[in-house]
Amino acid sequence: MEELKEMLEKAGFTDIAIRDKERSDDIIRGWNFGEGIENMVFSAYIQAKKS
Repeated sequence: MEELKEMLEKAGFTDIAIRDKERSDDIIRGWNFGEGIENMVFSAYIQAKKS
């Protein structure tokens, strides 16, 4: 998550909040990208302000 936050900061965003979505693993498994993908990515809510 820290890398994503850094990318958003470089793009001019502030007050960044990243929260995992409940049942993120189930959401990711529904993408049908293969077994175990939920261990590499997660679904999240992202809130930020553009300065």
